[in-house]
Amino acid sequence: MFPRLTGYPRALALSIVFHLVVIAAILLNFHLSGRPNLVKQSELAKTVKAEIVDQQQLDAQINRKQKEQEAKRKSELEKQKKEKQAKAREEEKKRKQVEEKKRKLAQEKKKQEEAKRIAEAKTLAEQKKKQQEALKKQQEVKKQEELKKQVAAEKQKKLAEEKRKREEKIAREAEQKRLEAERLKQEADKRRLAEEDKKRRQQELNEKLKAEESQRRLKSLREAYILAIKRRIESKWRQPQGVTEMPDCEVRVIQGPGGFILDVRVGTCPGGSKIYR
Repeated sequence: MFPRLTGYPRALALSIVFHLVVIAAILLNFHLSGRPNLVKQSELAKTVKAEIVDQQQLDAQINRKQKEQEAKRKSELEKQKKEKQAKAREEEKKRKQVEEKKRKLAQEKKKQEEAKRIAEAKTLAEQKKKQQEALKKQQEVKKQEELKKQVAAEKQKKLAEEKRKREEKIAREAEQKRLEAERLKQEADKRRLAEEDKKRRQQELNEKLKAEESQRRLKSLREAYILAIKRRIESKWRQPQGVTEMPDCEVRVIQGPGGFILDVRVGTCPGGSKIYR
C-alpha cells in the first residue's frame, strides 16, 4: 500500500499529520495523569471506530485522488501521445517534403548532369572525329611525302648507280690504259735497259780490249825501253879482272818526264859498286 501512497504525497502528508496529533494527545494525557488510566471499553471502541472510519475515509480520498491523478495522468499521456503523434506526423510530412525536394533537386541535378554528360560526350565525339580526320589527313600527307621521298630516293639511287657504273667503266678503262701504258713503258724500259746494258758491256769490252792493247803496247814499250837502258848500262859496265862471271847488281835509274834519263845509281853489288864501274 505504501507504494500507492507515495503516488499521492498530499494524502500521505495529511495521514502522517493526523497520526502525529493522536500520538501527541496520548503522550500528553499520560504525562498529566502521572500514571496510566485504564480506558473504558466503550471509549476505546469509539476511538478505534473513529480511527477506522477516518482511515476508510482517508483511503477513499486517497483512492479517489489516485483515480483522479491516474485519469489526469492518462489524459496527459494521451494528450502528449497525440501531440507527439501530431508532431511526428508533421515532422514526417516535413521530412517527406524535404526528401521530395531533395529527390526533385537530385533528379534535376541528375538530369542536368546527364544533359551535360551527353553534351560533353557529343563534344568529345566531335573532337575525336576531328582529330581522327586531321590524323588521317596528316597520315595521308605523310604517306604522299614518304612516297615522293621514296621515288626521289629510288631515282637518286638509280642515278647514283648509273654514275657509279660509268665511273667504274671509266676507271676500268683508265686502269687498262694505265696498265697497257705501264706494260709498254716496262717493255720500252726493258729494251732500253737491255740496249744500254748491251752498249755498256760492249763499251766495257772495247775499253777492256783497248786497255789490254794499251797494256800490251806499254809493256812492250817498257820492255824495249828497259832493254835499251839495260844494254846501255851493260855497254858502259866494266868487268873487273879475274871475274869470270858477272854478279847480279842493283842499278837504280831515275827517269824524268818524256823518258829522259836523269841519273843512274848502283845499289847493292857483291864486291862494291866501284869495282864494276
